[in-house]
Amino acid sequence: MKNREDFQRCRWRAGLTFIGFAATLAPSLHAQDIDWFRFYGLPQWSLGMDAEGSTETTHVSGSGSTYDHLYLTPFIGLHSTGYIYHPNLLLFDLSGDLGWGWDNMTSSGGGASQTINESAQLLRYLAQFDFLSAKPYNGSIFAAQDHTYRDYGSFDTYTVDTKRYGARANWASSAFTLNADLGYRDESSTGLNDSSDITETYLNFLGIYKRAFGQTTFNLHANDLENTVNSGAQMGTTSWSVGVSDSETFGQRQQISESSGLSYSESTYSGQEMDTLNASENLLVNHRKDLSSYFIFNFNRSELRSITDSTRVQAAAGVRHQLYDSLASNFDVHGSYQSDSASAGDSTYDIFGTSLFENYTKKLQTWGRLTMGAGVTLDHQDQDSPQSTQTIFGEPHDLYLLTSPSYRPVFLSQPGVVDASVIVSVPNDTLVPNVDYTLINSGQLTEVKLVFPASSHVQALLQTNEVLSVTVTYVSASVNHAAYEQLNVSAQMRLDLFGHLGIYGRMNWLDNNAPPVVLTQTLNDWIGGVDYTRKWFRTGAEYEDYDSTFTRYSALRFFQNFDFAFSDASTAGIDFNESFYNYAGNGDQSEYNFMAHFSTLLPLNFKWYLEGGALYQKLSNTDQVQGMARTGFSWTRGKLSLRVGYEYNTQSTTTGIWTEEREKHLFFTYLRRSF
Repeated sequence: MKNREDFQRCRWRAGLTFIGFAATLAPSLHAQDIDWFRFYGLPQWSLGMDAEGSTETTHVSGSGSTYDHLYLTPFIGLHSTGYIYHPNLLLFDLSGDLGWGWDNMTSSGGGASQTINESAQLLRYLAQFDFLSAKPYNGSIFAAQDHTYRDYGSFDTYTVDTKRYGARANWASSAFTLNADLGYRDESSTGLNDSSDITETYLNFLGIYKRAFGQTTFNLHANDLENTVNSGAQMGTTSWSVGVSDSETFGQRQQISESSGLSYSESTYSGQEMDTLNASENLLVNHRKDLSSYFIFNFNRSELRSITDSTRVQAAAGVRHQLYDSLASNFDVHGSYQSDSASAGDSTYDIFGTSLFENYTKKLQTWGRLTMGAGVTLDHQDQDSPQSTQTIFGEPHDLYLLTSPSYRPVFLSQPGVVDASVIVSVPNDTLVPNVDYTLINSGQLTEVKLVFPASSHVQALLQTNEVLSVTVTYVSASVNHAAYEQLNVSAQMRLDLFGHLGIYGRMNWLDNNAPPVVLTQTLNDWIGGVDYTRKWFRTGAEYEDYDSTFTRYSALRFFQNFDFAFSDASTAGIDFNESFYNYAGNGDQSEYNFMAHFSTLLPLNFKWYLEGGALYQKLSNTDQVQGMARTGFSWTRGKLSLRVGYEYNTQSTTTGIWTEEREKHLFFTYLRRSF
């Protein structure tokens, strides 16, 4: 009997326990209700119209041609969001426009004309699916197609058609982060001067392991890119790289920082294959608040297959000391060794020496600040090359647009460059000679300059920036059998007065005791300038005298910037830049650059912009004038949106008796009404 009562009591307890558990689980089950397919509201549909019209006129030494284009396409659009099975499983965002219209093209020139009328199709879409978005492990896939207009801040608006497909995967925890993405891009850009068609397939993987006082990173990248410029020859670049790096801090005070890296890459461009292996080690020890020491080591092995291979080792060790708050010192010893192997024989190039740099900053009561710096480097160099050539791999440079106030001539570091050997690269891509950049020989040096106006390929790489970071691989026919010492002295000073006026100067002096038969550089480079800033106005002037055994030039540069903010809704700006270069034996280069812009928010939610500019450039016996004016407005009222734009471009180039004139009018409008 007692056992029966105990059994009944256990049954009651079990029942109550189950009821309690079910009661706590019920809200969770309700929250996890499933639905195989659910929209967030009804799909939104819209009607609209795309219109684009342009006329281009070209005159070359008296003969002319015209090209007119008119494109009208009404379209219907749909947009919807929702989920499949459960919001935490798969979210989707779908939108698209489908249109059918009219495309008219008329061309004439040389006494003949042709008109083509075709039906036009418009297809724009974006489909994105996000998997497990609320989880630490998640992913997404997407597909998109677009027809749009890009303003890179230049004198030309590009018409861009793009298709993109891809997938991403992520996983994150307190210690690990893993990211991977795979994609494809097909992009066509057309501007006043050129067109570019790019197809690209890419794969990226990034893995990070985090520790309390360190981090290990692994990355993998593969890229296959093909670029067709002006419907001409196709330029292909294939590259892949893998790398691992590790950083750690240790010591009783965590005063020691160490980082290591190892990477390998292969790339192929125009039949040339290059392999690079790189290893690095960096060590920093903070002995005291005002005293630290460091060690840097780098190993690099590069090979241009079937042409040459190069091994380079670099190392430096130094001490940094903050004697006073205003005075900082840096002393180091450094060295490098490079060995090149080619069919004509082996060559070596080594350098070792020491450097000392001092930097001083002092506030001068309430009216000014003085900044000064000076450095001296003494090196011993040995070079031995039976074939009198040296291959330079991946020399870094920053190339500025000619219209940038920061533009300076960029010379390759070694003289006697073999022009045909030059390869100018950016990550995952290679610039096209004579289309993206040009080489200009100035004395013994070679200048690398972006072609102006910038090609659509370069504009896409720059986006709205003015500088493009590149690496240059080339062969220099300048190495001899020699051993000598080289002394480099540099100094700079800047005085800021009353928070508005700045006066500065820089000097770089280089000399050596090399035998006269050895091709080495001596240099005197002096720069002096002044700038003034006050509220909405900034102006400045700078003079440079560059005197080298390799090349000589003098430069005078000016700039004036006006920026106005009439209200929170209206802004305006005017920018002027003028530069004048005189190259000894290579003629003069002059440039005048003007840009102005205005934007405002008008009543009834109208946004209006107006821009204009002009550029005049004279290089030796070539004169070029370019002008641009554009305006447009956008308006949104409820579910109705309108965007209208107009641009005018003109360009004239004269070389001797040869002249070319281009003129283009572009109009586009976009109207959409959603329901």
